[in-house]
Amino acid sequence: METSYKVNQLIKSQLINWEAAKKNYAGLDKVKTRSLTLSGGSEIKVQFNSERIRSSAAKVDAQSIEARPCFLCESNRPKEQEGVSFDDYTILINPFPIFRRHLTIPHNNHTPQLIQPYFQSMLELAYELPDFTLFYNGPKCGASAPDHFHFQAGNKDFMPIEADFRSGKYAKLTGLVDEVAIYTWENYNRGVITFMADDMEALVTLFNDLYVLLQKNQPDEVEPMMNVLTYFEEGELVVHIFPRILHRPDCYFKDGLDQILISPASVDMGGVFITPRFEDYEKLSSSDVEEILDQVCMSSSDCEQFAQLLIENHSNEYIPVINVGILFKPKVEFTLEGIYQTEKGEKLSGRWKVQIKGADQILSNGEIELEVLSGAVLNPMNEDCQFTLHNVTIGINFHWQRDEDQVFRGGLKLLIEDEKITAINILSVEDYLMSVISSEMSATSSLQLLKAHAVISRSWLLAQIEKNKALEQKVEKYSSTYQTETELIRWYDREDHANFDVCADDHCQRYQGITRANTPMVVQAVKETWGEVLTYEGAICDARFSKCCGGMVEVFENVWEPVNHSYLQKLVDNEFDPKGFSLDLKTESSAQKWILGEPDAFCNTNDKEVLSQVLNDYDQETNDFYRWTVEYTQEEISTLVAKRTGIDFGTIQELIPVERGDSSRLIRLKIVGDKKTMIIGKELEIRKALSESHLYSSAFVVEKVEENNAVKFILKGAGWGHGVGLCQIGAAVMGAKGYDYNTILMHYFRGAGLEKRY
Repeated sequence: METSYKVNQLIKSQLINWEAAKKNYAGLDKVKTRSLTLSGGSEIKVQFNSERIRSSAAKVDAQSIEARPCFLCESNRPKEQEGVSFDDYTILINPFPIFRRHLTIPHNNHTPQLIQPYFQSMLELAYELPDFTLFYNGPKCGASAPDHFHFQAGNKDFMPIEADFRSGKYAKLTGLVDEVAIYTWENYNRGVITFMADDMEALVTLFNDLYVLLQKNQPDEVEPMMNVLTYFEEGELVVHIFPRILHRPDCYFKDGLDQILISPASVDMGGVFITPRFEDYEKLSSSDVEEILDQVCMSSSDCEQFAQLLIENHSNEYIPVINVGILFKPKVEFTLEGIYQTEKGEKLSGRWKVQIKGADQILSNGEIELEVLSGAVLNPMNEDCQFTLHNVTIGINFHWQRDEDQVFRGGLKLLIEDEKITAINILSVEDYLMSVISSEMSATSSLQLLKAHAVISRSWLLAQIEKNKALEQKVEKYSSTYQTETELIRWYDREDHANFDVCADDHCQRYQGITRANTPMVVQAVKETWGEVLTYEGAICDARFSKCCGGMVEVFENVWEPVNHSYLQKLVDNEFDPKGFSLDLKTESSAQKWILGEPDAFCNTNDKEVLSQVLNDYDQETNDFYRWTVEYTQEEISTLVAKRTGIDFGTIQELIPVERGDSSRLIRLKIVGDKKTMIIGKELEIRKALSESHLYSSAFVVEKVEENNAVKFILKGAGWGHGVGLCQIGAAVMGAKGYDYNTILMHYFRGAGLEKRY
């Protein structure tokens, strides 16, 4: 870049031709530095730099400023000081340096130190000077010339905050607003709000909005107290904002040995405390630094509240970020395409494997080994990066379970759980949906079906995240199991996942990264429903779905926890009630007639074209899902039930329906053996007990047949899956018949409405 070249030439020239500057930069060789570790684990450097006494001890009251000539105005600068023009600024070297390459960048007009009108200039300078970190000190936050607007800049990677941000140890992604990633920091002993984006205009807009929010919090100040750092890295601008509550700490004003002459500014906020007096350099302790930061900085929790408020005010652009658990194995192998960065700043590409060693993980590629902490994130350096996880198990415990390589975009988090490694994909909800719609169904489905599924998948996911937050706040522990000597009732939901939001398999929603190709129609479906969710009485609906309801949709509480959702109720999967059937399917006689019959329903179809919209290749290995039959010998079922439940029933004598749900699905089944009799439920527990994978559904009747002194159990069933909410095959038929996605959704989610949340 031309500006960067000119600045580098300026520095060389000034250090040859300006004797005072040459002397002071040579004096940096005598500067002393030591490190302190704060309680949160971050490192602070302490620098003894006697030349900075002018800045640290500067009088910045109005009377003192009025009495001295402005040293940033061109007419008052030393005659030896030269500069490089940049728009309305002149780039100068700072004659009293902290950095090896220290710049001062004053505005050409004598105008007050107020950043809001000039923030874009700061970003433009950071872009033009990629080897520098730009910083701004507010008029009451370390600026020694609050009467003349200016930035400063120093060589990158001098301040610890830059490496700390790359590491991912302290900064957490709080949300996305108009493609700007917003981070807040934990365990960092001062509050920080960080923006990162490649869109300069979006950064300016968001900064101005935050400026207004902070100004409301400090109405008596000319501008909200803050320090700002920004730099350009890997194609994106990073902006660290330190909201302040005090100019100088108490120790600055004390007398004698109790005084510590530190006036914190941007460099101090960035992790380098400048002490112009040697006695302060020697005695400054970690607790002193923590107390200073605590006095002058806004707290981390307050910064997070401002970030959340900023996100809420931009709710039309806010896209939630989620963590998806993909793989759980003793050893994980993956291939990185493009450059990814570790928490320590190492840049990785190519094939790697990760194994556990003690409390940490070892990444190796056959040549080198790197140690990473549990919970470490490998961050992509640009949008084109992608990674392949090898041997991902899909369809866990289903009849079509298999391993395959899968490709993902976004971040890769590696976490140790139960002596295994969990691989987690970090990405936005909308990017996640692009894959889910292609993984749960065929990407060639009709547009209306794809749009309906985009809405319910988005709704379900956001509802689960909200539900998890509510469970974390509850005092009593959430339980999904009830067990006595004679009864075992258990349901399975996504609460099994404590360290990520959802898993990638059918337990939650099928998510297979970009392995399942996104068609233009999938992209269109997601974009046309962007941010749209189902709501009921203001809350996002827990929008469930299954492959085939079997003609009648089940009630939520018959499958999961005993909570009634008015929009997840019993309904016939048709425009009209089928003739010749009682709809009281809790009654055994009505349930048997329903299951053994073929009532008309949207999902009662053999249309291969329609089915191909819903079923991926491996799903099409399943036949006769609307009505199906499974047979076991007495020996087979006795062995199977013992294996799947871990309970020795002996030889199974009877399978007796005890209670059915509204769709005829069994929710309590008595298993009678010659050693033990027990009732099991709910529906998935029954399905798991009676199949090597999962029985198609728990809507079945049992026929016990004796032939040639042999006993056989014949299960005749209806539907595929739990049957709650949207029936995917029924919805596909509706789409083929010309129903739009809104009508499809309102058919399955009675009383709900559509709402655009972002």
